[in-house]
Order: sequence, then C-alpha cells, then structure tokens
Amino acid sequence: MSFMKGAKEFFGFTPDTNEYDAYYDEPRYDNDGSAAYAPEVEREPAYGRADAGHRYGRTDTVVAEPPRNYAPTVVVVEPRSFNDAKDIGEPFRDGDAVIMELTELDRALRKRMVDFAAGLCFALRGQMHNLGKNSGSEREVFAIVPEDARTTTLELERAAGLR
Repeated sequence: MSFMKGAKEFFGFTPDTNEYDAYYDEPRYDNDGSAAYAPEVEREPAYGRADAGHRYGRTDTVVAEPPRNYAPTVVVVEPRSFNDAKDIGEPFRDGDAVIMELTELDRALRKRMVDFAAGLCFALRGQMHNLGKNSGSEREVFAIVPEDARTTTLELERAAGLR
C-alpha cells in the first residue's frame, strides 16, 4: 500500500468496502435501515444468565457470602521498617483491626506507613483512627478497622494501652 493510499484511507477519502465495523463490533446499516451485514448475535449479559459459568469454562455456581458481622481480633503492630508493612496489611485483609504504634519511627517512615494504611482503608473500605491525637497522648498510634467490624474507639484505645 502506498503512503498516499494509506493516508486517504485514514482520513476517509476512499470508498468503504468493509461492511462490518470492527471497532464497535456491530453491523453497519445502510441508509434505508437494513443491515449491510447483520448476523443474529445474542447480546445478553453473561452475569444475568444461569449458564454464564459454562461460557467461561466454569461449571460451579457462585453464591455470594453474607456479610460478616463479628468482633474482629485486635492486632497490635510496632513496625521498625517498611518491610513490616505486611504485618499490617495481612491481618487487616483478613478482617482484623490493626493498631500501629509508630512513635519509634522517623518522620518520613511514619508518613509512609500512614499512607500505606490509608491506601488499605480506601481499597478495602475500612476506617482509620488517629488514637494518639484522640486520647491527648504524645504517642503516634493509628488504628485501621475493616468495613464490617463492630469495634469502638474506646476498645481500640484500651488495646493500644492509651486508657
């Protein structure tokens, strides 16, 4: 294909011989409303069908779990480096409340840990509490609580040793 022919096709100056629009994956229609090429395609969403799993090679039925309403375990973590972030993330992901004692960390690492915990809370729809500020203590203590947990701030402060 020459450069000029390619440019003409790109800008639409050549007659279109393609009856099927590959970009939209839909048939093109003539001016009178009849389809130039319109195969009968079922356009039903897969998630609404009973046999949707068979389409993707799955034969089991997916059943939604009811929301968990339980009192989570409160885990107290004192990280020393950012490599200890997994000690915060894993229990939180499993549904436990995590208290982070960050007083011994330098300012930059403390900020990094708080940002990491805030990202966890955002991704998993949890809540974050600054326990040190709430209790009037000089300690830097934060708590992250999962979405379904029924834990009060008073319980978290007691677990952190602030009350």
